[in-house]
Amino acid sequence: MKILIVTPSYYPIVGGSEALTRILSIKLNEIGIRTDVMTLNMNKKWMPIWKEETKKNGLTSVFRVPAFNPFPGLPNPLFTLFRMNVVPKPSFTRKLGDYDVIHFIGEADLGFPLLSYFIKKPKIMHCVGIYRNGGIYNYYMFKRPFLKNLFKRFFPNLAGIYAVLEAEAKKLLSDLGVPKDKIFVLPHGLDLKIFRPDETKKINNLILFVGRIERIKGLHILMKALSSLEIPTQVAIIGPRWDAEYVKEIEKMSHAINENGVHKVKLLGPMDQSDLVPWYQKAAIVVCPFLYETFSTVTLEALACGTPVVSTGVHLLKNGSDGILVAPKNPRKLANAIKKLLEDREMKERFGREGRKFIEQHFTWESVIKKLAKVYKDMLDD
Repeated sequence: MKILIVTPSYYPIVGGSEALTRILSIKLNEIGIRTDVMTLNMNKKWMPIWKEETKKNGLTSVFRVPAFNPFPGLPNPLFTLFRMNVVPKPSFTRKLGDYDVIHFIGEADLGFPLLSYFIKKPKIMHCVGIYRNGGIYNYYMFKRPFLKNLFKRFFPNLAGIYAVLEAEAKKLLSDLGVPKDKIFVLPHGLDLKIFRPDETKKINNLILFVGRIERIKGLHILMKALSSLEIPTQVAIIGPRWDAEYVKEIEKMSHAINENGVHKVKLLGPMDQSDLVPWYQKAAIVVCPFLYETFSTVTLEALACGTPVVSTGVHLLKNGSDGILVAPKNPRKLANAIKKLLEDREMKERFGREGRKFIEQHFTWESVIKKLAKVYKDMLDD
């Protein structure tokens, strides 16, 4: 069995779909399923290079496809209609014939799936950003509803199976025209030998934010919440500087907070996994103040390290004993939730323990890869 994972962007670009592509290719190769990666050739998001490259990353070959932006600096009608940010060189389709299953990761750019439409291979569309208030759902259901019928004609036909990270996204994909029997849940996995608790590292009142520094991640909501929080805290912010103007806004807010003297805020930049894990272990709580995301791997990583979460997304545990859920875009409620966890040590420790136990039961890479391998096999058998 040979699998080709196809994704719009890949390292050195850092993000959730890039990380998922990398770990799936590694884990699948480890169990003997030959897996390679195809991506657009670009070092910065949606700024492609017209150059073909192939690089070896361990057992994985990474094919970088030449691409171009047909409307630089102008409104892009291809994006408006078909969610294509850039156009890849069409000859990339020749490579698809060498593989048994084509596994698309990410729906932010549909160029690869659209241009592969007539390639008759088993295909999976792995949707990693399906949210009610963002992404393609919000775009075609609310922002551009007059394009909804057009989207519902082509999107459900781009793959034979659609994978989502959590159950709520199944309903959203169904609204976009994908038949329910073509959708399955494939959760994100973690290496629990790496993401693990270490109580000896805990620092009282250390708040951790992990994510890209862009507005949808809601970091400015956390900054505003600090003004309502009387308990002195340290706030560590880890993530790439995605939006230059927004970064300036956050730096200005951080400077004002530090000048006030109650809280201490530090922007630490992006980190590799080996450097990030100790911060999860040290943090008293992790805050995810996202504006519209409902599910985040940051939540999984925090709980795997025994650190409870204050989030605007969804609880992983049915009884909510993994952290505190608050409404998005509400700094005061966010501050109250942070205060409650910081002051109640027993609750904080219980949430951390139960969160870790839940991750052990449902989110190991071994269970995820086993499920994915069965999906591949079933597709080929059919």
